[in-house]
Amino acid sequence: MTDGASAEEAGPSDPETGRKDDEADRRSDGTDRRVERRSPDETFELLANEVRVEILRALGDDPRETLGFSELHDRVDIADSGNFNYHLDRLVGAFVRKVGDGSDGDADTGESGGGRDGAGYELTRAGQQIVGAMYAGTYTTDAAVEPISAGWDCLLCSGEMVVGYADERAHFWCSACDEGAKFSFPPGTVDQFDRDELPGAFARWYHHLMTRLFHGFCGVCAGRMDGEFVRLPGGTERNPETSLLQFTCQRCGTVASSAAETLATFHPVAQGFFAEHGFDVSARHPTQMWGELDACDVEILSEEPPRMEVRFGHDGEEVRAVVEPDATVGQVERRSRQD
Repeated sequence: MTDGASAEEAGPSDPETGRKDDEADRRSDGTDRRVERRSPDETFELLANEVRVEILRALGDDPRETLGFSELHDRVDIADSGNFNYHLDRLVGAFVRKVGDGSDGDADTGESGGGRDGAGYELTRAGQQIVGAMYAGTYTTDAAVEPISAGWDCLLCSGEMVVGYADERAHFWCSACDEGAKFSFPPGTVDQFDRDELPGAFARWYHHLMTRLFHGFCGVCAGRMDGEFVRLPGGTERNPETSLLQFTCQRCGTVASSAAETLATFHPVAQGFFAEHGFDVSARHPTQMWGELDACDVEILSEEPPRMEVRFGHDGEEVRAVVEPDATVGQVERRSRQD
């Protein structure tokens, strides 16, 4: 088995699919649930000012900290408090949250500087993500890494597996048959690791992405991902094809893909099996572990609709996991292995 499908999150085909224009800015389904949406144009226009960016950076120095008006002003390089106040007010609601009113002690209003009206200020989740993107270099960094030996052989052709980085994507692939997987990786994080550490770092990030995909969440917008079993394994001996699952975000249209064997690897029962048999799942690409098992194979249960059982065997024990037509892992069984 090999993971010949890409685990990449391939962005939405239409940049506007993140917002459905026919929907109201505020909606309610008649219960206590309410969703409010702001205009993306107005929201991101708020970032087109260096003072506002510096305010976000100052609040992001310690995201757990609430700063009073005076202390926040001291951390931002702008002398005019009125001008500072204007830019801070513009951020409140979208990227900054105003906390407390000075009467109940909720805000940081003591020696740290207090606040206008005794209020404190902190980043909203959106603000934290913007600051995080600044650190990650998501919008500001370009990086490239020449191929590095990944340290294991291709399961399809026994060629050398290598890893590289370009165009904001890490890439595991076979130097002989070119099969492998591409996936997003923050460009600003590449220089956080020595060159020989990068294969492990990419593998851990792949684990992070696949875990999120397994639980049905989009890596771009955190929307709901629904899957489909697109292709069973097949092809020819000279040109084999892996199984293929495809996942589509119901909000932004992002498409991600994976082999069925990979999805089965990330089921909690399979993860426990690998860990208890001494395999570090989080720091290794799945194909690296599969090659070290006593047995690793599949059985096609149904061609239409596609349905397949994945089997992992090691040290007298095995896991059997059924991958369903909707690209979910259904029945999973861990038991003593019968040779």
